[in-house]
Amino acid sequence: MTYALRKLIAFVFLGGMFWFIYQDLDNLDQPWFMHALGLITIVFAFFWLLIPMVVVWCRIRRRRAQNKERYQKWLAGGGLAMIRPRPVKSARLVAIDSGEQVFFHEKGTLYARLGMSGSEVGARPVGRPSDVAFPNYRHDCHVCQRTHCYFTNRRIAFEGKGLNMDIPFADLVKCSMMPGGMVFEVASGMQCAFTFQNPLVAADVLRWAKDGKKE
Repeated sequence: MTYALRKLIAFVFLGGMFWFIYQDLDNLDQPWFMHALGLITIVFAFFWLLIPMVVVWCRIRRRRAQNKERYQKWLAGGGLAMIRPRPVKSARLVAIDSGEQVFFHEKGTLYARLGMSGSEVGARPVGRPSDVAFPNYRHDCHVCQRTHCYFTNRRIAFEGKGLNMDIPFADLVKCSMMPGGMVFEVASGMQCAFTFQNPLVAADVLRWAKDGKKE
């Protein structure tokens, strides 16, 4: 988002500067005209550097507030007490081991850090997660669109068209919550990010499935 805003600001200011110069070609050698161009350049730099950052910060703050509000409603509606194992057929996981249960399912966008082997993510386009959803996560990633994410009592599973990737709980080193999703780090060095409608809810369910739910 920051990149797109800066491109827009640059387009508007450069177009305005061209129009300003074109309207006063006879005054190009005047000191006041040069000072005016210098002032426009300073204003452009101010907007180009600060305005996108302010817009992104405001949207991050709004997203976190929405997450918190919806999380409180989820808790009021029963929260973890309302979670029940999903039937295997409705879960639509390709392979479920004996004794494994599915507790959570959501569809979103999976970002896998570059450097992962092609067998893990397949031939995927390269992109970067949103500055609002994943602030400060400035890594180029493979983008796996419309990927299903499942939390079971043993693993995190990602499945989509041509994609089948698992993170066993034993290999999950760290899970970082972001305004628009979560970042998972695995013992092998793999790192991926996934968008969730409400990361607060997803994080609670993951902790419960990983640490609280006993087989």
